[in-house]
Amino acid sequence: MITVDEKEELINQLTIDGGETKAHKNRTFTTIAHIQFTGSLPNRLTSHLTGTFGTVFFGVITKTFPLTFSIITALNDLMEQFTLPSLHLSANFSDITQEGINFTGMIEITNPDTIALCLENLSANMKTETGTQVGSISIQSQTIPAKTTRQLSGSGWILLKSLDVEVLKMMLSGQVVISVAGIRKSMNLSVEADIVPPSLEHLLSDLPTEASLTGDYTYTFKDGLHDKITFSITDPNKLTLLATDITVQIFRVDGTKTRLISAGTLPDGQITAESTTVLQGDMFIPLTQLWPRLGERVIPDQLQVILRSNVTIQGINQTIWIGVTGYQDFPIHRFS
Repeated sequence: MITVDEKEELINQLTIDGGETKAHKNRTFTTIAHIQFTGSLPNRLTSHLTGTFGTVFFGVITKTFPLTFSIITALNDLMEQFTLPSLHLSANFSDITQEGINFTGMIEITNPDTIALCLENLSANMKTETGTQVGSISIQSQTIPAKTTRQLSGSGWILLKSLDVEVLKMMLSGQVVISVAGIRKSMNLSVEADIVPPSLEHLLSDLPTEASLTGDYTYTFKDGLHDKITFSITDPNKLTLLATDITVQIFRVDGTKTRLISAGTLPDGQITAESTTVLQGDMFIPLTQLWPRLGERVIPDQLQVILRSNVTIQGINQTIWIGVTGYQDFPIHRFS
């Protein structure tokens, strides 16, 4: 078999071994040839097949016939009929620090074609809906065999302000490269997906955030019962948090009954990363609020202190609500 291009220049020449085919049977004769081009592909290849076939009776060839036919292959069709891969983008968010949020971008790629492809110069940008870039990743080049699916991934960081947007745009760009008979063809790749950013609560450590609430009471004739509130909180995370809108309520407890006797606020404060922070403030309970009402005992069983606060990161709008409740015996002899 001789193969030539449209200019009748010889491209390849090979021999296919023949053989006997039984009556009422089919047989296929094959051989393999590798053809490589430089520069550009010819528009078509023409393969001229020549040979002989004959009939056999009782092991003796009785008659032979010439065999001649041509096969035309349009090489450019291989390039033009190539089907681009299908892609699915997703992201997984993990650690959060003062610098940003770690995320892994994942790309699932399905190559439906009969030609292997290579993905090169892959990068993904994370942008807000207004087009502000908040992060990026790069992904190593990879060859995707024909008729297969592969998953690629890359790691990067996004800015903390990403937590305040409803949707992030993950924009993947790169090149799809195919190679046929030594000829390389590159096509631009661009895919976009909507990614919902995580909540602050989801990102914070699963380690317990320990908190306690205590009060140091003294009586004054001018202001009544002075309570020095101490709020202690341990932050296991790798970033400094901010406690805001801290409210404190103090109740007297008489059996199953409670009555609010004082309410106030504490100043905002920073909760230092991976350590214990102590926030303090002053509360005053007028003596008139301590006097027993109908159904109350002369001396209450306990004082109940409830602290509530919003916890956030400096510069973002998401908050987490926390609450702490403490009980203390009623102080009866602390005058100053």
